[in-house]
Amino acid sequence: MNKILLSVLLATCAATAVAQTNVVPLGKGSAVPQNHVVYFLPRTEIVVSVEQQKVIRRAGRFANYAKRFLSLNDVVIKDSSFYRIAKVDITDRQIPDSTKRYAVSITPKSVAYKIKTDKQGIIRSVNTDIAVETASDSAIRGLSSADTTSTFDYSLLEQAALEATSEEKTAQLVARQILDIRESRADLLSGEDKGEFDVNSLNKMLEKLDAAERSLTELFAGKTQYYTERKIFRIVPQQSITDEVVCRFSPRLGVVDKDDYAGEPIYISVKSADMPAPSTAASKSKKNGIYYNIAPEATVVVSALSGKISEGKYLFPQFGYATAFPAKMFDKPTTSVVLTKYGTIDYIK
Repeated sequence: MNKILLSVLLATCAATAVAQTNVVPLGKGSAVPQNHVVYFLPRTEIVVSVEQQKVIRRAGRFANYAKRFLSLNDVVIKDSSFYRIAKVDITDRQIPDSTKRYAVSITPKSVAYKIKTDKQGIIRSVNTDIAVETASDSAIRGLSSADTTSTFDYSLLEQAALEATSEEKTAQLVARQILDIRESRADLLSGEDKGEFDVNSLNKMLEKLDAAERSLTELFAGKTQYYTERKIFRIVPQQSITDEVVCRFSPRLGVVDKDDYAGEPIYISVKSADMPAPSTAASKSKKNGIYYNIAPEATVVVSALSGKISEGKYLFPQFGYATAFPAKMFDKPTTSVVLTKYGTIDYIK
């Protein structure tokens, strides 16, 4: 009789053991045990996006006559180009933490079949379906470089201007052509031009006159063009940092690498809130459950010699630690957990 009771008790204990989730932390490069599935907890990568603008100024052929013939004061006298920073954005992105890699045993009652990860293998939920979004670079890719060739349009010059024997005379005739265009536009708008025009035709004529005046005026005033491009820099801090050089900036060269001393430095600082160390006893009691992150918040500041440029607050799992749910928590198949993109608890039900 006692042997029968002992057998029943052992069978019950075995069933309970099978039902419980068993999670094995894996060291970097460790082989995955048989009949296990693997997941990662994330760490935070900071992405600094520096948007710079290249300004190209080209002097027009008749710049010296702009004041005399058209009363223009703000004109480009000589060719030049320079860079300036338009804005700096800080975003965070989650990547797998190779030091937080876990294997979950596959058994008939294990939750291993019900762990949902993103495409990087980062755990997002257990026993529930959620829409999983993998960290993407789509919003932070560099902008395409533009063609910075700048030319002037001479196709609208009248024959008399083309045949003029001096630069001054040519400039005078082109200026006269600009004034004629302005007069024609004024006649159209005032109704003094007796032509029959519907609204669409009138608008097209006005647009054509505006474009012609703009092209001819550029021969006097010059032209300024702006081209925008973006440089991306990634930092994965393992601890708080102060004034670490991300890149450098030069008005002549634009954004350059941090080792190129031709530019002034752009710094990043990451200051984390203090977090108490995990309890050793608590860690041992939870060692076989699903692991999740305890992550402190940190302030990220990008600055230059002139002062602060951009700032943001993000969670940094690598500044905290991983702990685990009790192994028996998932004995009930109805228990579900959703984690945030940082690997911290979103909700349990």
